[in-house]
Amino acid sequence: MMIKHFCNLIPMQKCICFLIILLSFNVYSEPRWLLYKNEQGVSIEYQQFSDDTFVVKGQLNIEDVTANDFLDLLSDTRIASSWLENTSKVRLIKALSPSENLVYSYIDSPWPVANRDAVTYSCYSRLSPQQTKLSIESRPEELPLTKRVVRIKTLNAHWFLTQKDEDLNIEYQVYALPGGNIPTWLYNNVGLKSTFKTLVNLRTMLETKSYTAREPVIKAGACNLREMTAK
Repeated sequence: MMIKHFCNLIPMQKCICFLIILLSFNVYSEPRWLLYKNEQGVSIEYQQFSDDTFVVKGQLNIEDVTANDFLDLLSDTRIASSWLENTSKVRLIKALSPSENLVYSYIDSPWPVANRDAVTYSCYSRLSPQQTKLSIESRPEELPLTKRVVRIKTLNAHWFLTQKDEDLNIEYQVYALPGGNIPTWLYNNVGLKSTFKTLVNLRTMLETKSYTAREPVIKAGACNLREMTAK
């Protein structure tokens, strides 16, 4: 309403310039992606917000691998610590449906930082014939707290799996707050390093087929996600 009134008061050319400036501001208010590392076929970028928290994004392409291979690896929770950096334990709490799981993860932290754990809801859905998405969000209330362990309450993540002939392109995005009294700069640094190492390990696990699928392997279907926003 204010813009319409403004345009009635000034020449149309000035009004158009004014609107372009507003649109440009909206576009560039989104934090830009910054490169952290591009090595061993893994690219890691991050967006930094005004409170210094990060969204981290990792990408890699793996030959002769399918999305089903990735899901089979996820189902083998016994070997999760072999590729998920800083994670010593993963267990399936409950399969809510063929496309939905509740999962418990235990994360080791360097001394003197307390260890963390997370209870997450996972849902697998199909976006197109070639692309699927595994969405993960924190559900901290689903299990009682563990003594002397900090429960992660904020965690939103996505795995985008895109099949390109015989190759699988994997994109991972995550926004998480560890809770407790950890300096922001420290958990940002740990998050970047652990994401890079996790994706390097993931490549090795998928290329060497170092896993055994264990039922139930999650299938594409409907999701019951809460509102998932990074900020």
